[in-house]
Amino acid sequence: MTAPPIPIVDGHNDTFLSALVHFRKLHKRSSKGHIDVPRLHEAGVEAAVFAVCPTRYRFLIKLFTWYWLRQVKKEKNGLHHVRKFSDFAKAREQGKIGAIMEYEGAGGIDAGFKLLEKASLEGLRVLGITWANTNKFGTGARFEDPQEPTGLTNLGRELVPRAQSLGITIDVSHLNEPSFWDVMEVTTKPVIATHSNARSICDHPRNLTDDQIKAIREKKGTVGINFGMKFLDPSGKKENFDLPMSVFKEHIDHIVKVAGVDTVALGADFDGTSVPNVVRDCTKYPDLLDFLLENGYSNQDVRKLAGENLLRVFKATWD
Repeated sequence: MTAPPIPIVDGHNDTFLSALVHFRKLHKRSSKGHIDVPRLHEAGVEAAVFAVCPTRYRFLIKLFTWYWLRQVKKEKNGLHHVRKFSDFAKAREQGKIGAIMEYEGAGGIDAGFKLLEKASLEGLRVLGITWANTNKFGTGARFEDPQEPTGLTNLGRELVPRAQSLGITIDVSHLNEPSFWDVMEVTTKPVIATHSNARSICDHPRNLTDDQIKAIREKKGTVGINFGMKFLDPSGKKENFDLPMSVFKEHIDHIVKVAGVDTVALGADFDGTSVPNVVRDCTKYPDLLDFLLENGYSNQDVRKLAGENLLRVFKATWD
């Protein structure tokens, strides 16, 4: 399929870790994994948030950051490090994929925030406070109940505005509900849930309640649709490779109903979760957009959820 003229921003993936573990070359097309640079170009993806994998160990987060930067600096990989908003245009002009750095969990950051400040200078632009665990800053949503009742720590309440003052966007995807609401209380800028779905459609603790979705809208943030099967399936099955494209639309429809089309984005979690066959890799992004266009969404609406909404938040939180 020829990529449509709708630019896509992928809000979350774990591709760098996947490439490292499975010895994949980002510049070479592969049948393994969900993302490589040739497939991103085929899909019409202009930029993507590439996560640094979660760890509570400072030396590991430094090592993974070094690896991330090394991959982006390799000319043959065809990536352009997006440090400021104007870098999106530079990446486009160069025919490269814009690469945005995210820490998926702040556990490795020290209490004095020295590592955070260093990382911001190195180009960190998105920060998840926790992964599916508890750290010195807050409590994450477990993949299974029961959930921990604790929210952000006092240090976590300091982390949010400190990161935002450094031009870093806060990602609430992995937070439990108390931590989420604590973030909403202390945030000074829009926040994003890079890869979360509607809990009203799929009752999973990693998905967002309607009240949470409304709160993100009120902060002018976005919710990125997660392609993971266990976060999509209304029946609650953890694994169903035959899920149809209509299930994605159910989640999108619900978020639009609750919070409007300006709140929806894309955050597939490619290379970090198991996905239905209908979206087997990033080249299927256009199929989802076509499905939405064929089923009631305008070109303007699809452009918003494909990338414009997320870019709006980045501009508001970086500059």
